[in-house]
Amino acid sequence: MWQFSQWLLIIHERSLTMKVTYQTCCGVDVHKSFLVATIVKTTGGIEPSYQKKRFSTFNNSILEFKQWLLDNDCHNVCMESTGKY
Repeated sequence: MWQFSQWLLIIHERSLTMKVTYQTCCGVDVHKSFLVATIVKTTGGIEPSYQKKRFSTFNNSILEFKQWLLDNDCHNVCMESTGKY
C-alpha cells in the first residue's frame, strides 16, 4: 500500500502537480548575520504545513537551529547557494 508521501501533491494556487519526495524537509536562506528556515511537512492532508523561523549566525543560534530541525523530525535540508555566505 502506498503512503500519502508517495502520492501526488496538488498545489491549487499554481495548478502544478508535484510528487512528494520527502514528507518533511527544510529550505534555508543564508545571509551574513542571520538565516531564515522553513520546514515543510506533508504528512497530514493534501495541503502542506509550513513553519518559518529566523536564526542568527552565532554558534548558539546555529545549535538552536539544529535542535529545531531535530524536534520537527527534519533530516533533509536544502540551502540556497547563490550568495557568498
